[in-house]
Amino acid sequence: MTASTRCDPRRLLKRPGAYRSLMWLLGADTGMRRLVAQVLRPQPGDRVLDVGCGPGRLVPFLPGVSYVGIDGNDSYLARARSLFPGARFERFDLAGDCSGFPDRDFDLIVACALLHHLPDAAAGHLLAFCRERLRPGGRLVTLDCVRRPGQHPVARLLNALDRGRFVRDAPGYAALVRREFADVATRDYDNLLRVPYSHVVLECRK
Repeated sequence: MTASTRCDPRRLLKRPGAYRSLMWLLGADTGMRRLVAQVLRPQPGDRVLDVGCGPGRLVPFLPGVSYVGIDGNDSYLARARSLFPGARFERFDLAGDCSGFPDRDFDLIVACALLHHLPDAAAGHLLAFCRERLRPGGRLVTLDCVRRPGQHPVARLLNALDRGRFVRDAPGYAALVRREFADVATRDYDNLLRVPYSHVVLECRK
């Protein structure tokens, strides 16, 4: 680890308290409610897999479902388990081999703010993992920050500061997921946070 990496304030976001505080300041919960209502549309009893679940931010917005979250950050998972003892959380290296995860036939898989942390090869492996674990007709929904021509300078700055080093444009994300999913719908959002920011949502059906 270099000295510049050790001093990088973004490392604080590996701590669940710092991460949740930043999400609160940005008003991310309001955006999450919109995502759930407009795109995820969970039904009571749905089996939901939250890939890259972090400290379990999505759990309060998914009442009545059978929820499983997986993540590679032990601190995030410990916080999630303490906050949501009724949910199930497991540790897997999302940039590596998730083949040991046994569950299949999910109705909905969610990957929020994950693909922009992964290079193409690792993202491809993860998307294949998601496709294999969906039931026929099930959906994968991804949400990530995105590069766009002419986007607000604040959004460009936040992309540059993001911990994820693989922020793509919308066609770049779509090309990734179409390696595994033929049925892909794209939605653009510029108002999910209190600050100017650009997101792309991909809804992929198996």
